[in-house]
Amino acid sequence: MQGRSINREFIGFTLISGLISFGYNVVMTVIPLRMTDHGLSYGKIGSAMSAVAIGLMVIKLLIGHLSDILGTKKFILSSLAGLAVVSVLLARADEIVAFTVLMAALGIFRGIFLAVSGSYVMDMASSGGYGKIYGAVQSVSSLLASIGGIISGLLYQFREGEYALYICSFLLMAASVWAAAGLKSDRNVRRERLPILQIFKSINKRILIFCVLIFIQSFVAGPMWSFIIPMYCYNVLLFSPAKLGILMSMDELVSAPTYMLAGRIVDKVNVVKFNIIFLLLTALGGLLLIKSQSAVVFMIVFLLCSVSISCTFVGIPKERVGYIRKEQKGLELALISLCGSLGDSLGSNILGKVAEKYTINQCIYIFAASYVLMAVLTAVPVLFSSSKTASEKKS
Repeated sequence: MQGRSINREFIGFTLISGLISFGYNVVMTVIPLRMTDHGLSYGKIGSAMSAVAIGLMVIKLLIGHLSDILGTKKFILSSLAGLAVVSVLLARADEIVAFTVLMAALGIFRGIFLAVSGSYVMDMASSGGYGKIYGAVQSVSSLLASIGGIISGLLYQFREGEYALYICSFLLMAASVWAAAGLKSDRNVRRERLPILQIFKSINKRILIFCVLIFIQSFVAGPMWSFIIPMYCYNVLLFSPAKLGILMSMDELVSAPTYMLAGRIVDKVNVVKFNIIFLLLTALGGLLLIKSQSAVVFMIVFLLCSVSISCTFVGIPKERVGYIRKEQKGLELALISLCGSLGDSLGSNILGKVAEKYTINQCIYIFAASYVLMAVLTAVPVLFSSSKTASEKKS
């Protein structure tokens, strides 16, 4: 019975996570297109899109800390309800101020879920197999996100995606009702209130490296995948909204099985080597994007990059989980995620301006160089540890 209960909880949480990804992908496909059709420049679109990351930054650390004390279920419910309301309001937005404010709200409510979802997965994986469980959650989320992209692309012709946003809102509200009844009560909640300074001093120093890694990854991958490459395909390659929606959905579709397979692999192999290999492959893929001479080749390389990035999205969390303490996992995971939001915000602004002033090639060069730097940062602590062990043996 207990195994059956755990499976039911796992399926329920996975579907909730997937519906949030579905809704997020609908918004991130529809809103940039709407802003483009309203005549906004790359720079203004980048500024509006960066509001998502600002909203994420505002909320993550606070919610991560509170979830260690109060539990995660209530925050999951508030996230679902808030995203449902924001989707309805975005369906009526038509000015840059409204877009910016609502995208910030989107970031806040998505940030609430992201701040607690890692803790929830760690609780479900307390008996082992973190990579397998995390990969499965990401896989279903990616699959439902792809469906969101297809729906938003096909329905964009109807009042600039308004109906797609209404569908999104309905599903999120239904998920919040189900979650209230279906998710388990919180467990492993820390009741004592430790001083914040003491908590930060006790964080493993390796966590700081993961903060830098996630910052760099979000700085380049976030804006490239959320609006620079889609806008390049829309404005330069002249993709229709439907074709663009299908392309971004194919990105999620190839990522879904990749997450599942990578999750199983990282539980069995040296995860550091795994991360280094796929970080370097991602950098290589970025350089190949620049060399792509046709729309078809560009799409193929883009999807191959999506595969390698998806592997790092599973490998890096698997590696970091070994350094996170269970009694304050919410705060530590939120700290790492906060750095990702900061990177996404800065990247959206900076790369948006680079794309506007120069070309997408300059953005891709920055993307490739950033992934090489991430591979170096991943390798350095291991090399340092190995050299230190060798010197100790000699002495």
